[in-house]
Amino acid sequence: MSPAAPSRMCLVVLFLACGLTLPACSKSEAPGTPPAAPTKETAKNSPPAGSSGDGMSKSGKLLADWPKPAGLLVISGEMDGYLEPCGCTQGQVGGLIRRLDFLDRLRAQYGQVALIDLGSLIKDPAAARGGFEQAKIKYGIALKALSTLKYDAIALSAEDLKIGVMEAFGQLLNNLNDPARIVVANVTPGAGFESKIEASRILPAGSVKLGVTAVIDPELLEKLTDPDKKELLAAIKRPDEVLGTVLADMEPKSDYQVLMVQGPPELAKRLATSYPGFDVVVSGSQFADPVDRDPLMLNGGKTMVVQVGRRGKSVGAVGFFADGEQKIRYYLYSLGTRLDGPGTAVKKVIEDEYRSMLKAAGTVETFPRHDYTGGSAGATFVGAETCKQCHPNTFARWSTTKHAQAFVSLEKDPKPNTIFDAECISCHTTGFEYTSGWKSEAATPHLKGNQCENCHGPGSRHIANPDDLAARTPMKITAEQADKGRMCIRCHDEDNSPKFTFATFYGQIVHKGLDEYKDPKVHQPVTPRGAPKPGAAAAAAAGK
Repeated sequence: MSPAAPSRMCLVVLFLACGLTLPACSKSEAPGTPPAAPTKETAKNSPPAGSSGDGMSKSGKLLADWPKPAGLLVISGEMDGYLEPCGCTQGQVGGLIRRLDFLDRLRAQYGQVALIDLGSLIKDPAAARGGFEQAKIKYGIALKALSTLKYDAIALSAEDLKIGVMEAFGQLLNNLNDPARIVVANVTPGAGFESKIEASRILPAGSVKLGVTAVIDPELLEKLTDPDKKELLAAIKRPDEVLGTVLADMEPKSDYQVLMVQGPPELAKRLATSYPGFDVVVSGSQFADPVDRDPLMLNGGKTMVVQVGRRGKSVGAVGFFADGEQKIRYYLYSLGTRLDGPGTAVKKVIEDEYRSMLKAAGTVETFPRHDYTGGSAGATFVGAETCKQCHPNTFARWSTTKHAQAFVSLEKDPKPNTIFDAECISCHTTGFEYTSGWKSEAATPHLKGNQCENCHGPGSRHIANPDDLAARTPMKITAEQADKGRMCIRCHDEDNSPKFTFATFYGQIVHKGLDEYKDPKVHQPVTPRGAPKPGAAAAAAAGK
């Protein structure tokens, strides 16, 4: 989503956040036995032996209650641009650095692992918190990170194509490296992209071979309005036109067949039922945490339909066994804080390369801005130092909160260059996305942190005539208005403040009635303070 108006931004004391992953820890449940009778539709799970609740034994072993599988498949998908936890609160789950630690542990225990991803590496860039340009950079980085993780197959996603079909395909050529390929059976790519886009793949996974394919709901592609679509997506067919042929081609070459479905869960369930030759069907998820962590068992228990959720919080592990009644087992792992390996290879891509690219591209400075709407018409942002002249006690109260230190928290962030990340800046500065709001440390130093105007609206008209009710009244915000208007949720959302409740935290920043206005000076026009003089920003940027 795009950055919200200051009138929607948060009032509470928690650190504001960048919005990179969902920080809600949920207990994983281990897989169990598929249903003995065809009438049962879900495979019920039981906790692994010695598990701490996150799917890992106390000794750090993964899949502790499983016999050694003949082959292993790890499934991820619908990351929605959540590359790593932003770190604004404890207990955040997910991220590619933790995924690397998970995979390193799994490979050390079991050897070769096949890796597939459902796609949707980014969310609709037109509504991205960091803006369209940052979404484009993020897609390339996500491809490079999955290549670093040694992924084998990634499904084609309409969300990823929204950066522009030509742009997305160019990113595939530049950033998708061996062994990774885009897999889609019902779309024929334009000439020149056959090396990166395949209808299916045969993947080694231990001693078994997996036939993997994917389809995309054609309706999702039809909604794309892109002049390059017809040339680069040369042919788009219905899944039923191709799946029978692709399945028949894979079956002699593989021990198990896997289908990824980019589309609504209902489509995945229908295709799983219509094509019982598939052993595993990967479905999209409506929520970050799947409603049911157990696989859905169809076709008399032969076909397993799984969801891994969104935002990169979890990954699914599928084990294939040569002996025993249960040939396939599934476990959904939450990527929690115990997966704390260094993740050096992926960290270099995300924390160093990605944010260096954001800095070089100036995604904060060039973020598409618009005039403030609502509140006092035509008003511009002046900064808290200006407010201090008439509201000294209120300013002093604000100064004790973490809102005042929101920008400082980015400067002290151990992750480099977060001040150049528009996703972070949107909640750690004042007036971001508005014409007169935050642009850069050089141009708008007076708007560092989460200040008064993020909640009350820009104050230039108010300071020009403090007694003008037309300018002053729209800036008044009651606790009831803030609560009902969900003003804080833009930044203190489920991703970044999972324990946030308005009633609990509003008391920590309430500032009603702290100042008196008997001094005649407070009824006179006020001169703005803190903003750089004309030309100062350009000189600072030039290093003069």
